[in-house]
Amino acid sequence: AARGGGAAAAPPQAGNRADVPAPGSYPHSRQSKPRQESEEEEVEKRNKKPRTRTEPRTKNRKKSGSSIVTVEDDEAEGTQEKAAAPKHKEIEIQFAQEAAQEAAVATAETLEEFKPSEAVLGFLAGKYLYPLAHKSSKFPRARWFCRLCEYHCDNLAKCREHYLDTRHSRLSRTKEVETTLYHLPRPNKHHLDCLNSLLATVEKEQGLSTSDLNIRQAVAQSVHSLLQEHIQGCTVRLYGSSLSGFGLKSANVNLDLQITADQKPHLALLKALEVLHDSPEYLEVADEFTAKIPTIKFMTTTGLACELSLNNHQAYQTSSLLKDYWSLDPRVRTVGVAFRYWASVVRMDRQAEGTLPPHTFAILLVYFLQQQTKPVLPCIHEYLDPSNE
Repeated sequence: AARGGGAAAAPPQAGNRADVPAPGSYPHSRQSKPRQESEEEEVEKRNKKPRTRTEPRTKNRKKSGSSIVTVEDDEAEGTQEKAAAPKHKEIEIQFAQEAAQEAAVATAETLEEFKPSEAVLGFLAGKYLYPLAHKSSKFPRARWFCRLCEYHCDNLAKCREHYLDTRHSRLSRTKEVETTLYHLPRPNKHHLDCLNSLLATVEKEQGLSTSDLNIRQAVAQSVHSLLQEHIQGCTVRLYGSSLSGFGLKSANVNLDLQITADQKPHLALLKALEVLHDSPEYLEVADEFTAKIPTIKFMTTTGLACELSLNNHQAYQTSSLLKDYWSLDPRVRTVGVAFRYWASVVRMDRQAEGTLPPHTFAILLVYFLQQQTKPVLPCIHEYLDPSNE
């Protein structure tokens, strides 16, 4: 009776804890407790707090020092976002009110200058808009300046138009990404091991292996033997990623047809087209003589796509130089293939669509590795004899 706070015979009240089911529990018929329980067991049960629906399960609780995102973290972030939304709406309303007040003051043509509140100043600072400390000689009516776009605004209404502009929004997103990347922590050993494993996998699955390069070299030799019988003094050689090694398994086989000075280029291409078309070793032979660089496209019986061009000596030299860099360090091969694969995934290597030619990415990588504080690659051309072409 003393523990219950009332007489022993008094009926249980509606607010009594013993008769109210735990929040979130299902209603069920009450069973009378055995009176033989000891006082210690009854106190222990009374002090034991039932788990409610609002409480997360034990397995979802975040351990101290752990970086695993749990249900509690998601709920906390969701709560913060929900709380931030009304605040943002409130500051937008306040901003609109102060913009109207500023317009009214300007219409009244009073000497009093309108001063926005600290909340509005902070809101605009988050949009990279700041009040001018001194008037601009070029824009005397301007009172605000966007440090992101280097744009002057006359009043709060113009500020709102500016930060809602597409260009400002795009630059703002770019700035946020740059800031995030700048503040990213340096990778630890585990991150580097995972990245090395990923790059090695990409090189193995997407890059040209030694056997792939040998197969492409065999194709060039086969075309050379075929055309040499019909075009006197000609040679066929590889160039592009099939020669340099900075290529993908899906890359075309680029072939360069070299002819003598006394032969006419257009007649040589027409003869090569005729010979390849009549050969049973090559399929889907087609010409693209109206392109910027006239080529002949065809397929091998093994499914390799090939392109034959004429007297492409400069491309051959570039590919030969890249091959030398490719052979200097195995890390260059790994990163080069991964970079090339990334460009293919994001469609940055489509020169016909207005982006960059595929060999550009190998050149960019070589230059980047040469410009490091401790260069990974040397500048080979600095060691070459200028008199030796």
